[in-house]
Amino acid sequence: MNSIERAFAALAGRPCWGVRRGHGSFLTLEFGRPRLVVFEPRRAPNGASPKVRRSLARRHVFVRGQWHLWIYCCQWSLKVDGRVVGDWTTKPRVDRAARALDGQRLLGIKIAPRGAGTTFIFDLGGELETKPYDRRSEQWRLFEPNHRVLTWRADRRFQHKASNRAASRLGWRR
Repeated sequence: MNSIERAFAALAGRPCWGVRRGHGSFLTLEFGRPRLVVFEPRRAPNGASPKVRRSLARRHVFVRGQWHLWIYCCQWSLKVDGRVVGDWTTKPRVDRAARALDGQRLLGIKIAPRGAGTTFIFDLGGELETKPYDRRSEQWRLFEPNHRVLTWRADRRFQHKASNRAASRLGWRR
């Protein structure tokens, strides 16, 4: 069993909750027990816009699951019982997909034998499919309760590392 299979085996049978649209077409899913994540106010770097300064000056509190799946930088669609109910193209379509997916239990994940597409399979007929829109971008990240993050990229490479380590060009595996 590889790192990807091991990470998602821990999620098998768990319902996703708090499914929502993030920035633009990003989609986030929570799994496991809820917990509060608090980001304390910070000083903005020199040259930051007034909007960034105001945001950084505030305390931000989020409810997150033990596992947090972030779908981003890719084309994605959600099918339920074989019919597309939402996708990455517009905010209303992202929101529709989030509502349809919320509460479904993750059964497993399939990575396409060619390309870098991924299908997340859910118990109530949901299939969340991701496809790269370029050759290098990351498609999704799974943040785990052990403070590790699993990242899948469009070139079929992945990285599984401590979440507090800076991104690196090294350590990407096939």
